[in-house]
Amino acid sequence: MTGAESDAPVESEDALRGSTAAVVQLLGCQIVEGGKPRDRHLTVDAVMQEFGITRPMAREVLQTLHQKGLVNLQPRVGATVRALRRWDLLDPDVIAWRLEVAPDSQMRSLTELREVIEPRAARLAALSRSAEICHDLTGRARTLLALSEEPDFAEPREGAAIRQRFRDVDAAFHRTLLAGSRNELFLRLSHPVVMALNHRIDRDWAGGRQGARTVASARGLVGADTVQRYPLRPEPIAMWLHMGLAYAVDQGIATASEAFAEAILAEIRGGRLQDPAVLDRLRAGLDLFDVGGLPAAHRDGFRDTMTALVRSRRAPVVVMGVTGSGKSTVGRCLAESLRTPFEEGDDFHPARNVESMERGEPLDDRSRSPWLAAVAGRMRAAGAEEGLVVTCSALRRIYREMLRVARPDAFFVHLVLGQDEATARVAARKAHYMPASLVASQFADLEPLEEDEAGMAIDATLPVERIVAEIQTRLARGTRPHTPHAPPTG
Repeated sequence: MTGAESDAPVESEDALRGSTAAVVQLLGCQIVEGGKPRDRHLTVDAVMQEFGITRPMAREVLQTLHQKGLVNLQPRVGATVRALRRWDLLDPDVIAWRLEVAPDSQMRSLTELREVIEPRAARLAALSRSAEICHDLTGRARTLLALSEEPDFAEPREGAAIRQRFRDVDAAFHRTLLAGSRNELFLRLSHPVVMALNHRIDRDWAGGRQGARTVASARGLVGADTVQRYPLRPEPIAMWLHMGLAYAVDQGIATASEAFAEAILAEIRGGRLQDPAVLDRLRAGLDLFDVGGLPAAHRDGFRDTMTALVRSRRAPVVVMGVTGSGKSTVGRCLAESLRTPFEEGDDFHPARNVESMERGEPLDDRSRSPWLAAVAGRMRAAGAEEGLVVTCSALRRIYREMLRVARPDAFFVHLVLGQDEATARVAARKAHYMPASLVASQFADLEPLEEDEAGMAIDATLPVERIVAEIQTRLARGTRPHTPHAPPTG
């Protein structure tokens, strides 16, 4: 050994372990995101060269990744990247890497796992009815409700400690639920469950990292089967569902416990809480639930929220906007996700209206009147439990008032589109009677939703799946008057 070598600083074991862990994370993320494709060979020498580490460290890195199932080690061959189905998908690091590089798909998978085990765990916990579990669940449910109502929760800085406390209590609540099942395998799965919970508030909280991160997170809003971004403040209905779950377990009501757990998971998926099957099971559970078992201070709030949820009418949804805004596409997707009938408003036009538009002649109020009356008649016929999604341009407020006469609870969704984009879309359409020359007349007639109108406005250029998810979220919160939305320029 030379003098220079003997004088070189020797890395401590902790430093070496930290460096190895860092390379494991870097290489693991590369594999997960596809930067190291399946069947790619990773030799010790290649890892040494790429990351500038020693041979023992490179071997340790590959051995760690082998234990996690990401690579397969073979003598004289080195490591070979394995297919996703061969990975240890419940390994905490693998979950974290997938949340980092592919959060939408990983959150969907984790939530589907929760949907399988948590309702069943809730049923088993109610049957066991352990005094310790009941004490912890009910206490944590009350704490969650109190934290969610803290005035500073939604403040980026002032609310950081509150959100951290809420996150920790929520994780403890769900771990306790799984422990209450007395099923050792359910309890073993508490780590991925907690990682899913933490990811939503750590990374997908709507008040954090405005701008680029907000746009990226919004990709998670993909229909009723994808997990929504965590809201600025926990939804009150979610907190009351946690309260119901905790006290249903405390009361030993298995069916109610299972129904509340299912509803909690349905709430984070746009629109699924309105699924008739979910509501039917919740109604059945509430029939057995003793509200008097709640603390006196919480009884009225719980009773009012649950009553509004399970007994509310399903308001008809009118998808409105100028021609070319995508009303039919959005309407069909929304109706499918809500499991309601769909009606194409254009089908209610009398033949003379269609002929006029084919000739490039804009409709006037007189020609629109029988059409609006027909649409209103269909809305009036829609059952309170059945619901309805119908497309209708509904350009002027007076037209919308005609529809509200038939159904005062109607909810309007205005697909906002710039005139240039609308013209381009209509010009590119085939097999439709509306010519591009009529686009300007539609914008001349257009009167956007006003603040006192029940409805919402949304950018029509967003992906259809996100538009549908946004609508579902708003419907789940109640059909209050809309918040004005600035239309895109152009």
